[in-house]
Amino acid sequence: MSDRTCNGGVGLMKSTVRTVGAGQVVGLRERAPGHAVIHALCAGPGSIRSRGRLARFFGVRPLSKDGYRWYRGALGEIAVGRLLSRLDSDWVVLHAVPVGRGDADIDHVVVGPAGVFTVNTKNHSGKRVWVAGHTFMVSGLRQDHIRNADFEGRRAAKLLGKALGFPVQVRPLIVVLDPQRLTVKERPVGVDVVEARRLVRSLTKRPAVLGPEAVVQIASVIGEPTTWGHQPDDAADLDRRAQFDALQATIRAATAVRLVWVFALVAVIGWAAVLAGPELFRLLTMAITRLLGGSV
Repeated sequence: MSDRTCNGGVGLMKSTVRTVGAGQVVGLRERAPGHAVIHALCAGPGSIRSRGRLARFFGVRPLSKDGYRWYRGALGEIAVGRLLSRLDSDWVVLHAVPVGRGDADIDHVVVGPAGVFTVNTKNHSGKRVWVAGHTFMVSGLRQDHIRNADFEGRRAAKLLGKALGFPVQVRPLIVVLDPQRLTVKERPVGVDVVEARRLVRSLTKRPAVLGPEAVVQIASVIGEPTTWGHQPDDAADLDRRAQFDALQATIRAATAVRLVWVFALVAVIGWAAVLAGPELFRLLTMAITRLLGGSV
């Protein structure tokens, strides 16, 4: 992520990075995309699991079910953050903005000529997404994305209005990353659903509603934790990107191992189809399916 988008390009945001022990604690303005979910993944109990020799041999990834969910979420936010870095210096972008005293955060807050936006990233890569009004379906399963995004936008508007002393209009966006298909039959009221690859164009093609002075004024408060009712915490604010990068390299290596096994098992199935009888072939196929299901 470029310094321009993290620092907003407005010259108002001073760095608050400091060293604690062996790591760096970053302020709200320096948070990288996915900061909060990376923290949940790397610091959460049970998210990352140790692997024995056999598990490594078969390419089992070192993540629990919840850990894999955090991991995919982090990849989605990083990808959308990379897209937002293409915005020019008229825009201000903050990532993983913590709200309140709990673990809630806004994936991205964007301020520019077209207004103020909260961006909720959804990594539904390879899945069918269907939207009609306030109904949001992913692979046939209903999700609460629209309700949650609407609440997020309203809360952000309330907090920003309180910090600035005047009403602030905030438009919530749901950004869907790499879906197999995104179908919007009816646009939701108050929330925009955008495919990630169209995000920057969607923002820059909107009519201007804020002048440069208004952008600077809003930018002066969005990077303050007090604006969001958040109390800084050294553990949660620790920059864990190096740890995440190492984990990602391990997962990629495990994926490569699993692919080798897949190709080998496909060859075995082909050999069995030629040489084995129908019943043995069926049993072999079932055993291979179970093996892959347990290691993927």
